[in-house]
Amino acid sequence: MLLQSYPELRTRNRDVIEAALKASGYSTRIELPAGSSTDDFIVHRAAFGEVGLTFIGYDSPVAIEVNPGNDILIGFQIREVSQVALRGQVMENTVSDAGCLIPHQSPWSVRNPRGYQVLILRVTPDSLRRKLSALLGADRERLDLRQPCASVDRVLRDVSLNFARELDVVDRQFRPSLVASSTEDICMGILTCLSEQYLEAERSSAAPSAVQLGRVEQYIVANYAKSLTVETLAEISGVSARSVFGHFRSRYDCTPHQYLERIRLEMSYVKLLACRDQNSVGLVALDCGFQSLRHFEQAYRNRFGESPVPKLVERSRRGGPRKPARPVRKRKGG
Repeated sequence: MLLQSYPELRTRNRDVIEAALKASGYSTRIELPAGSSTDDFIVHRAAFGEVGLTFIGYDSPVAIEVNPGNDILIGFQIREVSQVALRGQVMENTVSDAGCLIPHQSPWSVRNPRGYQVLILRVTPDSLRRKLSALLGADRERLDLRQPCASVDRVLRDVSLNFARELDVVDRQFRPSLVASSTEDICMGILTCLSEQYLEAERSSAAPSAVQLGRVEQYIVANYAKSLTVETLAEISGVSARSVFGHFRSRYDCTPHQYLERIRLEMSYVKLLACRDQNSVGLVALDCGFQSLRHFEQAYRNRFGESPVPKLVERSRRGGPRKPARPVRKRKGG
């Protein structure tokens, strides 16, 4: 079960179940087993403006017809199978699939013959259109999304499920950073994998510019503790964010967000040299913009080969602190 720290409803009362489904504003007709239910209907919901997550669990058969909604939904089946009818086509959404996408303003229905557990990702179309415009360097009013493909798009499922799991364990002070980072990852995952406009534009190459790239590098170094969005990349560089991604792949063999994490790790290394208390590790991680203490500790260990716990005495015996590695620029022709 996911989002257990965000309880909303747990009931076996048929009337309450039907009212809860209709209260979403989408449901038009609901079919539940006759008589009293012997299974709990469970809803956990976490909403964060542009992105939201809802976990629904029910061990009895249920069928729901849904009105067109204003948001884009992607359902990730966790147990059993859902039969989704959308635009005259019936699709099975199983645990092995990458999810089932419901476009906004589209009526749909779902039948769960053996009950289900599903994590529903909600994203506002305005946020996706804004990010798509930043990625491609021109305003995009239209948003064409295809269905996830099980063989290539499971990364979006993994990001969404990991977001839900982290929300249950992350310290409260890290939550804004976790939400900002996960929101960006989810929106980027949808656009770079499921947007027909982005996939079409990706087939054409973008000319690199050292000056434009330099602006982005300077911004990242000066604002390493802040979240980095594709809108920021486009605004700072003056070109499409897609071009910036291409520049970073060519020059540093990484994305701008991976480059940002490198800078954050270098700054945390320097800050930890002044720490003598193990409790300071969390404060340093928070101050450097990391989304959770667990993520920071793992990234730090992968980067420097040691725990971030301050060991000033041991370091002095080894001859002082080891300098963190800077991102290495690729040489032309080599």
